[in-house]
Amino acid sequence: MYLKINNSDSTGWKGFVSLTLLLLYSFVTAVAQESVASKGEKSWRLSGYVKDMGSFVTPRTGQKWITNNLFHNRNNFRWNISNSFTFGLEERNRFYAGDLYGNIPEYMDFIAYDNGLVNLSWNISEGNSHLFNASIDRLWLDFTHEKLQVTLGRQRINWSQTFVWNPNDLFNTYSYFDFDYEEKPGSDALRLQYFSSPSSRAEITMKADHDRKVTVAGLYRFNRWSYDFQGLAGFYRQRDLVVGLGWSGQIVKGGFRGELTGFRSLENFRDSAWVFLASMAYDYTFRNSLFIQFEGFYNSNSTNSLKILVHQFNSSLLDAKNPFLNGVSLFYNIAYPLSPLVSLSFATIYNPSNRIYFLLPTVTWSLLNNLDLSVISQTFHTYDPALPDQSQTSLFARLKYAF
Repeated sequence: MYLKINNSDSTGWKGFVSLTLLLLYSFVTAVAQESVASKGEKSWRLSGYVKDMGSFVTPRTGQKWITNNLFHNRNNFRWNISNSFTFGLEERNRFYAGDLYGNIPEYMDFIAYDNGLVNLSWNISEGNSHLFNASIDRLWLDFTHEKLQVTLGRQRINWSQTFVWNPNDLFNTYSYFDFDYEEKPGSDALRLQYFSSPSSRAEITMKADHDRKVTVAGLYRFNRWSYDFQGLAGFYRQRDLVVGLGWSGQIVKGGFRGELTGFRSLENFRDSAWVFLASMAYDYTFRNSLFIQFEGFYNSNSTNSLKILVHQFNSSLLDAKNPFLNGVSLFYNIAYPLSPLVSLSFATIYNPSNRIYFLLPTVTWSLLNNLDLSVISQTFHTYDPALPDQSQTSLFARLKYAF
């Protein structure tokens, strides 16, 4: 049901990584001695949050509820080493306790999975009813000079234009259902960006993943007719040629955006067919602050993709070539602030090809400055007797304090 993790690694590879980190640390320390701090200015900052979330899950209607609690701490560190160099480190610590591990023994490997070139996720303590995991999802050094920006290390690379599904996002595919991971996964990558004007840029990015597969692609973004356009091309995981385009702008004072990406296997290129992913979205905010949002998604993969549902709650397990169910999926969301302190939203996703729908209501209260309480429900149901019953209801209550 879940992906089995292989944490084996060669001694030579570990030595290479250790040496690289040591050299990086030595370089950063040397530069810091003549950094901005010498001018008496604060050159670093630390932020983050603490969350506690209880969850109640029933795999199928009528079955016993599984209870679980997650205590989650995140720390974000930024260091302005000099006018040109910036260092970033972000890590999160998660402590799980409850019934989940007795019912799904593979869940500990599921949490520990790291899709990066270097494994930076560790299950520090495991038991029959608890799990403590620590992981680093940002670790980068950034160099900026005039119009050039170079970033090396684990970083977030966002090429998406739409909200729920992101065909253009080759480097950080994420799941809409993974709501508790707002920052989204990072990639072990080298990214070069050149900003030719305030509204246009060219970039090329190279990423290596857990399986030592390399993705390399270039993107060009520009503005015309009050719209932002982008085009991309490259190679995905050394197995597919990939091309794509995207746009974002406004129609009738509402946001209008979309993405289209095509994948074609490099093996037997002439005999293989293109796989297309496409998304199109529109959102509008009324004068009374009522917000509505529509998005459609198309996945031309011919195989039945219901099996990927078990991976939908961990963004790191998704494949950019097959991020969601095949066929057409439709998303609708309506949100309204009842008061400055209370907001409601209700989202639905419907996939007629696989005869499945999702219901996703959320209520959020602002209790104090930087302290929020949210209640979130996620229900999906398959209604075709010929398909396996994967109906599930999850209820979450989350308290979050940001610092």
